[in-house]
Amino acid sequence: MRQINAVFIKTIKELYRNKTTVFWTIVWPIIFLFLGIFLFYRADPMSGEPYFRAGITISMIVFSLMLSGFSTLPGIIAQDRTNGLFLKLRSMPIKQWRDILGRIFGLLFYVAISAILIGLIGVILGARFNFTVSNSLVSLGFLILATISAAGSGIIIGTFIKNINGAIITGVGIAVVSMSLGGVTFPYSFLPEILQVFSRYYPFSSSNAIISYMLSAPEFVGYDPMGAFQVLFTISISIIIFIASLILYSKFCWRSD
Repeated sequence: MRQINAVFIKTIKELYRNKTTVFWTIVWPIIFLFLGIFLFYRADPMSGEPYFRAGITISMIVFSLMLSGFSTLPGIIAQDRTNGLFLKLRSMPIKQWRDILGRIFGLLFYVAISAILIGLIGVILGARFNFTVSNSLVSLGFLILATISAAGSGIIIGTFIKNINGAIITGVGIAVVSMSLGGVTFPYSFLPEILQVFSRYYPFSSSNAIISYMLSAPEFVGYDPMGAFQVLFTISISIIIFIASLILYSKFCWRSD
């Protein structure tokens, strides 16, 4: 536990120490939250409805966790490689799974704080959520699922891109483009048919749709994401991404620089 705790604390400190990280993963989604509520959806007659604002808030929480996983985590891994940390760790009796578990817990803690902050701002701006015990538990499960999937994606990026800036920029680029194409930053109804299909099975936009469906309203989502195949596919592909990242991290990052 001491090793996991040490990596956890190190990850948290590095996440909050970097002002650029805080801007991209917390401030930027909050700016988009304001724009989404007061500007982008001004023409929509439902934009003033509390559940609509709740849906936008949820999307920005998913936006934040994606940026955290896709950009900050690979940046930390690339930095540790540059500093020669993995060379030192390989000479010590340290378990790889404890190292990565500490990083994941650090990211989960950071995402939780970001989600609470963005959620509170959303409530202040008029968002109202449909909280019930069952809805909350399902939504929390898919939020955690999206986070570990984003972490897995970031681990893969950090494993193969050794340059710190390159890892961060690549992660931000993939997150922003894929979120736009997947309907996280744009309503599902705005997407062409081919991108609607992509949105249903891209794990992050699918998780976002499921959480929004549970906590805001079906009208905001634009379709029913609770079909058995989509739910099972989202769970499966998220877990597969995470497991694949652990295998690749262990094989290509931990053992060689």
